[in-house]
Amino acid sequence: MINRIGRLLETVNLKLASVASNIVGMSGMAMLRLLASGVHDAERLAECARGHMRVKIPALILALDGRPDAHFRWMLTQLLAKLDWLDQERACVEARLDSLAALYEDLLRRLSTIPGVDRTTALVLLAEFGEDMSQFPTAGHLASWAGLCPGNAESAGKRFPGRTRKGDRYVRRILVQSAWAAARSRDCFLAALFFRIAQRRGMKKAAVAVAHRIALVAWHILAEPGVEYHERGGDFFDRRNPERTARKLSRRLEAIGYHVTLVAPRKAASKQPKPRCSAKPPRITVDPSICPRCARWGISRCICLLKRNKRSTPPPP
Repeated sequence: MINRIGRLLETVNLKLASVASNIVGMSGMAMLRLLASGVHDAERLAECARGHMRVKIPALILALDGRPDAHFRWMLTQLLAKLDWLDQERACVEARLDSLAALYEDLLRRLSTIPGVDRTTALVLLAEFGEDMSQFPTAGHLASWAGLCPGNAESAGKRFPGRTRKGDRYVRRILVQSAWAAARSRDCFLAALFFRIAQRRGMKKAAVAVAHRIALVAWHILAEPGVEYHERGGDFFDRRNPERTARKLSRRLEAIGYHVTLVAPRKAASKQPKPRCSAKPPRITVDPSICPRCARWGISRCICLLKRNKRSTPPPP
């Protein structure tokens, strides 16, 4: 219905979609309802902009300078009425979903802790997977049922590229969308996994691989009570092997002309308190009659005597 409204605007040379990213947002709906009521003045229509759209008023004046007529206004009124009816129907369906999902609020909350998974995605996963995970012995069985495991194509010891099997289309679709959303997250393990695979296999295969990982995490959340997603951080792969990461980054710097010298970081001293002894043993020092200097310094073994013995020892033959 929104696309129909956009095409109808184009027929009378109204280029609202070229300025506003959402023609049915708060500003867009105010302009459309004003157009349907018979207002044609571009400046008056542009004044309906709200928020960040106010800075686009000069562009809106140019975009709303069209040729609307009576038939256009009638068709726009019909389309806006249908859009309002669809919004009411969607609100009714969402209210029904909320009433059915009231018993699973804890599961939905824990599923929503996964990056890229919102409440709608959590509802789809719960509806398709179910609450009881006894039908899937392991997380791998769940991923295989969803059709997110790589295919096994091997003949005569040679491995060929294998496509994923056909699985639940609703789960595959929603998890791949969640994978793309997780790839845009900051300081996220799933985003690091996405780009780690994308640089070798491509963006689409990386999206399927991240969707597979989300399915594994969802199985653990549904199968184990109280489990939530634990974020490892976007630098997980760098911290796993810091020496290899340092070599990789140094090679990249040397490739553009820099001279790199790697210095290992100092290990932090342990802050554990030293054990205290109740009584210190007596300190043994050199007898003053043998060497008064070492006895004055409190040394347990005479250094001067060792030097004399070393000088007097004959060299080996």
